Amino acid sequence: MILLLGDIHGDSRILEKAIEVAKESNATAIVQLGDFGMYFDNEVWFRQDVADAHIPIYFIDGNHDNCTKWITYDSVTRIWDDRTLYYVPRGTVMELDGRTIAFMGGAGSIDKNIRLERKMHWDINENIGEEHIANLYKNIEGKKIDMLLTHCPPNSVINEHFDPAQKLWFGVGIDWQDPNQDIIEDIWKKLDYVPVYSGHMHKKIVGMTYRILNINELLAV
Repeated sequence: MILLLGDIHGDSRILEKAIEVAKESNATAIVQLGDFGMYFDNEVWFRQDVADAHIPIYFIDGNHDNCTKWITYDSVTRIWDDRTLYYVPRGTVMELDGRTIAFMGGAGSIDKNIRLERKMHWDINENIGEEHIANLYKNIEGKKIDMLLTHCPPNSVINEHFDPAQKLWFGVGIDWQDPNQDIIEDIWKKLDYVPVYSGHMHKKIVGMTYRILNINELLAV
């Protein structure tokens, strides 16, 4: 069993609680689905709160992450030698708990202009790049993928469950669309619509072959 964790936006205490649940449930790994939110000013708290982790903890990047740093890694990377915390690059395919899992971090910020106006963090490398897509397609070659883990959900799932009028709250038009939604949709189709688990939308959505995790939500799969 794997525990999936939704957006935590830098609150390492949520991760610490997930580790406690993992111990009680005998989970084999925790995978955080982006908007992990570990920056230079809070690394000490993350390091402290994962100190007692008995299993590997993996995270992908979202649009509230230090993407410019994380996309420099081209393989699953252990953050500290004495901690079991790992970054999983966009396009990775990895075996976990007897399942072959594809990973794709990255997403566009609907609140980009608001964040820039307020001098809040926004990362120019938040979007999925062509190289990340190519890397994924290379890594899935000849493999049967059991699960797709992303930060941004597929376009069809977002369109089915979210009112376009909500975009007006962020100062954009209802025709605004994150291009990453289409990228994930194409990847999902390429993988024959395997179960896809995502974060990003801050709302719990349950479907037959898809699942969006709410902020701070923990899900056993």
